[in-house]
Amino acid sequence: MSGSISVRSFGQENEFVNTNYNLINDLSRLQFQNTGAMQWLCFRLDMLSTLTFAFSLIFLISMPEGVIDPGIAGLAVTYGLSLNMIQTWVIWNLCSLENGIISVERILEYTNIPSEPPLVIDESRPDHIWPSEGEIDLLNLQVHYGLDMPFILRGLNCTLFGGKKIGIVGRTGSRKSTLVQTIFRIIDPTVAHIFINAIDISTIGLHDLRSRLGIIPQDPIMF
Repeated sequence: MSGSISVRSFGQENEFVNTNYNLINDLSRLQFQNTGAMQWLCFRLDMLSTLTFAFSLIFLISMPEGVIDPGIAGLAVTYGLSLNMIQTWVIWNLCSLENGIISVERILEYTNIPSEPPLVIDESRPDHIWPSEGEIDLLNLQVHYGLDMPFILRGLNCTLFGGKKIGIVGRTGSRKSTLVQTIFRIIDPTVAHIFINAIDISTIGLHDLRSRLGIIPQDPIMF
């Protein structure tokens, strides 16, 4: 409901409702396919357990007299009646385990993500009035999102003078937001030096850096 003001202000109620109807229909289709697959599986399991139970009965009946104790045979038949329930329970738990283990895989993947640099570096804390002018120097800025991915910013060199209003203009996807993220060290540059008031931001803690900078969240509409 947080976006209802934007929807109403542009008069897009009908389009928004139709979009939600389409999404609900897509969800219903997936749920129908999932339910159908589960019923198909249960039917096949019941058929398998019935055939197994019938084969066991034929085997017990065809055995010569005195080979198998009648009490043991009766006990086997009694337990065989619940074979379909046990088989369905085992298959269901195996499927649930396979789905649930995805969460464990994600947690293990997150444990391998490198941590951010320290919040505070006591040996190199900036002065309490930093940055007093706000001049930013970018020297050979090169950034990529992963070690095996291409560079998205290559060899950027510029100086943003303090006290000036500077606009960065470019089409969608031209990495304007990435440049801001590197200044806040949300993405650390691979090869670069970024100086703010003659202090290399890679040598100070993240808290000292981010607490001294201000940003307005990117949003195209303001009411």
